[in-house]
Amino acid sequence: MRIIKLLCCVVCLLVAEMAFSQTMWKYFTPDDFAARRNKVMEKIGDGILILQAAELPEAYMPFRQDNNFYYLTGVEIPDAVLILNGKNKETTLLVPDYIPNDIKTEAMIKAGDEAAAEYKFSRVISKSGLTFLLNRYAFAGNTFYLQSSPQETAEMSRDRCGLTRSNRMNDPWDGRLSKEVTFYNKMKERFPATVIKDITPIIDEMRWVKDKKEIAVIRECGRIGSLGINEAIKVTRPGIYEYQTVAACDFIYQDMGTAGPAYYAIAASGERGLIWHYNANNHLLETGHVLLIDYAPELNYYTTDITRTWPVQGEFTTDQLKMYNCVKEARAEIIKAMKPGVTVNDLKKIGKDIYIKHGYEKNWINGIGHFVGMAVHDVGSYDKPFVEGVVFNVEPILEDKEKKIHIRLEDTIVITATGAENLTPQSPVEPAEIYKLMKEKGVGEK
Repeated sequence: MRIIKLLCCVVCLLVAEMAFSQTMWKYFTPDDFAARRNKVMEKIGDGILILQAAELPEAYMPFRQDNNFYYLTGVEIPDAVLILNGKNKETTLLVPDYIPNDIKTEAMIKAGDEAAAEYKFSRVISKSGLTFLLNRYAFAGNTFYLQSSPQETAEMSRDRCGLTRSNRMNDPWDGRLSKEVTFYNKMKERFPATVIKDITPIIDEMRWVKDKKEIAVIRECGRIGSLGINEAIKVTRPGIYEYQTVAACDFIYQDMGTAGPAYYAIAASGERGLIWHYNANNHLLETGHVLLIDYAPELNYYTTDITRTWPVQGEFTTDQLKMYNCVKEARAEIIKAMKPGVTVNDLKKIGKDIYIKHGYEKNWINGIGHFVGMAVHDVGSYDKPFVEGVVFNVEPILEDKEKKIHIRLEDTIVITATGAENLTPQSPVEPAEIYKLMKEKGVGEK
């Protein structure tokens, strides 16, 4: 009997371990992160990369790792440090001695050979050894590579982070330095003779082009995001609040196992659509208005970006439909033209020509989209031609401030070897399909 019980316990432990492993490495494996580290070490030559993890949040909220740190490690603990030695190809992860117990179980990493083997590092040691290592590398005359760009954690993108931190530093009544600038200054103070370079361009170039696994995550995230928008379309009717349509999206995102929102929801009805990043979401939906929702979840550190615009009362007015058809055609033609070698300016010209064709030349805003990946406004060069694996968000916008109408359609597109694939196709754009969907019962409706 005891033997049977013992065997049962062993089986349970094995099943638990298997489930843990499958959950932790559902999309990427330690080998995937190790391959990225190897690529970085090839780029830095004899240099030393020192990369800091995100800090423990000051509030009681889930910890979310910095994008670059996660991209190279797959490690989800705060206050860690990654050191890559380009000369001898040694990879070192330094972990804090104390990790709060509200960090998820699978992220608990203790220094030692076991963690090093599991995560594919040369060694995993205590963070207390950081000063010794830095002194040794500086004495040897190694070039240090540090991150100059702002860290990106939950719901952050480089453009917004940079603006916020710049404003803070230039405020005469504030003047706080960013974590990255502070670390750079301390390194120069401690090692004045050491050459310090920026690792940001190297990692940005890598993140700009997604591999098949990254695209698979974004594709699944796009599917879930599309289904969330569809649910919001179903519950839309005059007399409910904007935030109630967001709640329909949230239900789908949570029910399907995402990490929650990748950015705050934009649910703008009527003239509030003219505020591009409107976020109050507290107005009643009214007959005669259109509702715009720009909202997507985060899945395993990746996101998508999707926007749909539809009539609150179930059918567009004449003016709304005319504007909508212009945006719809621009969206379709731009996506059709996307392939390796095409530039963002090429796409802008296509969009502008369609706006002119529909009589909206004066309404053209000279913008067509942005890169998407680990951040909703992801890293990438707007001057370089597309290559296979680039993920770009097509986002034609048309607004009439006098009539207080804003129309936006947004889809996430990946460049393939011969063309492009829409990663958010599950949510309809044809008016007839939208009208049909609006007649269906949504979540919570009887």
